Amino acid sequence: MHKGDSTDNSGLKTAGTMEEVSGSPLFFNYHEFVVTKYQAIGEDVLKEHDIEDALCITHFPNIYYPEGSLEFKSTRIVRFPRRFDNSVYYPYFSEQLPGDEPAALHTEAKFIPVGIYDGQYFGKSSTSPLSNYLTNDECHKIVSTINNFFREGYSADTGKNALFNILDILTLNMWSIICSLFNFKDPLVELERYVERVNGQSTFKRNGIKLVSPRRSGYLSVCCSNYHLPLL
Repeated sequence: MHKGDSTDNSGLKTAGTMEEVSGSPLFFNYHEFVVTKYQAIGEDVLKEHDIEDALCITHFPNIYYPEGSLEFKSTRIVRFPRRFDNSVYYPYFSEQLPGDEPAALHTEAKFIPVGIYDGQYFGKSSTSPLSNYLTNDECHKIVSTINNFFREGYSADTGKNALFNILDILTLNMWSIICSLFNFKDPLVELERYVERVNGQSTFKRNGIKLVSPRRSGYLSVCCSNYHLPLL
């Protein structure tokens, strides 16, 4: 990739993370990427910048709503990466606040926009807008609970889970619906209820953020309202 391209992941230094190699691979949020061609805040022109001044793209279009809808225009998505080094047998998501991973670009503790790319504000670090609303401890508690539900739900060690999985396949997922109606202790049904409880918490409602069910979307994402996140 030559220097004129707008995206580049080479040559970045991370304030004491990437350079301090411990002998094992360091984890980072593989959803994020950097761009060097953008409009700096306070300027009127789109231009190329040095790689040291690259923007880090940490939030994304809300693909869970139709393009052109009010929700699509007024919200953004922050994604949690999966940790395949922890488990490949069930979904296991990073329990760190996005931007706090060992190999992240650490420069700010909060999301500080410095440039505009694709009509949206971004900063120079891996810190996402979610850092303005949740602490690392709060994030760890939520994601570790979700990971436990997946571990229990995907475990084939118990006869009950094996039976439930077979019934789900034979009934085209109707068994999960029946479980939810009759309050059977299905971990994946409990996961859906947990997501609803988290979204009902005052921290989430007050800040206009919302968990997107990983079971329904295949990802663990948080939807941010543009009332609280500066969007263009």
